[in-house]
Amino acid sequence: MNKSIKKWIQILMILFVAGSFPMIGEANEQGLGFSIRPIHPDNQLDKNQTYFDLKMEPNQVQELEVMIRNNTDQEIIVEASVNAAITNLNGILDYSWNLEKAKELAKNYNQHTSTEKIDVNQIKYDSSLKMPLPSLITSEKEIKVPAQSELPYKMQVTMPEKSFDGIILGGVRFTQQETTVKETASDKGVQIKNKFAYSLGIQLRETDELVMPDLKLDQKKIKANSVNGHTGVTINLQNPAKTLMRDLEVKMTVYQKGSQKKLISSTKKGLKMAPNSNFDYGIDWNNQPLRAGNYTVKALIENHAIDGEPSELNKKWEFEETFTITKKEAKKINDQAVDLDEPTISWWLYVVIGLLGVLILLMAVIIARNHFDKTKEVQKKQDLNRKKQQLNQKKRIKASSKKSKIKRKE
Repeated sequence: MNKSIKKWIQILMILFVAGSFPMIGEANEQGLGFSIRPIHPDNQLDKNQTYFDLKMEPNQVQELEVMIRNNTDQEIIVEASVNAAITNLNGILDYSWNLEKAKELAKNYNQHTSTEKIDVNQIKYDSSLKMPLPSLITSEKEIKVPAQSELPYKMQVTMPEKSFDGIILGGVRFTQQETTVKETASDKGVQIKNKFAYSLGIQLRETDELVMPDLKLDQKKIKANSVNGHTGVTINLQNPAKTLMRDLEVKMTVYQKGSQKKLISSTKKGLKMAPNSNFDYGIDWNNQPLRAGNYTVKALIENHAIDGEPSELNKKWEFEETFTITKKEAKKINDQAVDLDEPTISWWLYVVIGLLGVLILLMAVIIARNHFDKTKEVQKKQDLNRKKQQLNQKKRIKASSKKSKIKRKE
């Protein structure tokens, strides 16, 4: 794989797998180029939260402001993108994923590779997300902020006509445009690129109606896959409800189909799921190679209500599904895996090999002994025959001598 393809793969992995940015208001860590501060409107539900948490009405239009402060001594350009909240592969809320940018990166990647192209049409929001946040907000894509100054960034929110229960969740991501800084001559003109980014959460609702969590497991999307570079299986979980699940516990066990013996187990706690989102839950195969065959997965998933949430949000789901790993799929994932253990030999196989060795040795001893006994017996018979021949010869000589004496007397 050439370097350009590796570069695009790394970019895509960052885009799809990167951990979420927290919902922050003002973030002014030392050394960063800029900071942000939301201006909460009157319909902000919780003034203590740093993100926007707004209760609105159907068809309502409202302007939101975020103050952007430039902490440097030169003008900066801050790019802004409004994104829907998704759930990443680690079960973390992610406010940085942008649909248009994801498609653009996929197209660029496809131009640099001749194999395993990405299906751009498959890059889309969850099927249950009918009103993604970007479709409700209009704003500029960038803002220039003079040195050591502060300017407002404005967004216009337009709520849908039809009223809804639950929440619409997303965020606006602010990224400082890359700047190139030339070092002194002693550094031989080395160029350093710095990039800073923040995400600010935006949560919209219209009613106080409690929306119950829901969870679906798609059997068709269970497949052999790479899990953090290792062999494994991914199982797609979907939250089709307009509610945020803040504390999920997932337990999954894989069996060979028809067997009750556990093959692989996986447990993860403290996962989160954004409203109307899905993610591929990964089951690591413990560095063992995948093998073609039919399997069964049993899943127990619980949503725990956190402090301040009603107990009705405590829910439990159980699933049992079968899936197949083909030889082609197993080989592909095994070839891509890192730190793959070589197939191990069970202790009983060593015992069998040892017993076979002893048996072969015994047979060799028996054969050698039989051969020795037969050789000894043949030798004994030969010696006996030789003695008989010698005795007969002596008798013939003695008889011949007697005849000669008789003739002389006559």
